[in-house]
Amino acid sequence: DATRAMDEIVWAVNPKHDTIESLATYLEKYGFDYLDAVGIRCRLDLPAKLPPHRLTTEVRHNLFLAYKEALHNAVKHAGATEVRITIAFEANTLELVVEDNGRGFSLNDATNKWPREHGRTAGGNGLENMNRRVREIGGECHIHSEPGRGTKVKFQLLLEPDIS
Repeated sequence: DATRAMDEIVWAVNPKHDTIESLATYLEKYGFDYLDAVGIRCRLDLPAKLPPHRLTTEVRHNLFLAYKEALHNAVKHAGATEVRITIAFEANTLELVVEDNGRGFSLNDATNKWPREHGRTAGGNGLENMNRRVREIGGECHIHSEPGRGTKVKFQLLLEPDIS
């Protein structure tokens, strides 16, 4: 855990990783390693080639932390056996999707808090934190879930046109 935390910090602050390709590579490795360690199948859907778009350290860091929370929720709450991670880029929009085949839940209010029926109080902050982090970098977080049908978390971020 300490090694993983240090790796995250080093990756997050290193400006040589300020590209979509570097972000996708890191998300892929992190997701596969994290899910493999807990015995959950990881399906990756990544484009063969991503544009050489630059990202700020703040964008990479916040998007990674939101992604990490989505994976954590799939592992800790969903009872999933498989998680699909999709990264796409079209018309200057970066889309990152984390979708599990777990138990799902009912969104019980506009803040997307975990409902009480899964043994948690509605006061959990994970879903709120994902929303906040992605909004802080100018993006949107969409959560779709239904009991018995899994959960889909989609992060969308409109990027400035690349000037390189």
